[in-house]
Amino acid sequence: MKKKIRQILLTLLLFVFSILIISIPTQAAKPAATTVKSKTSYANSKESMTVRGLDAKKKVVWKYVTKKYTATELPRTKCIVRKDKVYVFESSKIVVLRKKDGKQLWTAKKVSAAGHLCKFDKNDNLYVTGYYDNYVYKVSTKGKILWKTNASKANNYWPYKISISGNQMTILYEMNNNDDSSEKTHKIVFNIKNGKILKYS
Repeated sequence: MKKKIRQILLTLLLFVFSILIISIPTQAAKPAATTVKSKTSYANSKESMTVRGLDAKKKVVWKYVTKKYTATELPRTKCIVRKDKVYVFESSKIVVLRKKDGKQLWTAKKVSAAGHLCKFDKNDNLYVTGYYDNYVYKVSTKGKILWKTNASKANNYWPYKISISGNQMTILYEMNNNDDSSEKTHKIVFNIKNGKILKYS
């Protein structure tokens, strides 16, 4: 008799437990951003950028707003989407966010402050320089500045294109202080491993 009662009680407990599990609402999966939109704004001689991550239904999943910077002739903010990461350039700082949820992954400081020109290699290392900047930077996938090269000896300025082939990176420039001819190709070739200048013209 006691055994039968225990079986009945156990059956009742299992029944109640199953009802409770069914009645607990399942938490909906948080939507992930699939696209990223950025907008630069100017107000009161200040520049700022708003970056938004949007889901498949174009709803805002996350938002990132830069600080306000004194506006110059060169843009001080820039946004690049690279695979699952969003690179936000704000003056001399790079903030990297995770694309799906906007989580800040890392920040690199003291790089080119305006007119950012960028290139990624096959390992997702980032190379950065600026329109008026004499320096070229290599930034790792974790935000560490691997090298910083002073390229002023070439006397080139206004960089407009970066290309990478093997272990060499070439930056093309519009102008040279010693040669005002815009027809001539001004360039600097770097070793991407250590930043050493291999040649320039």
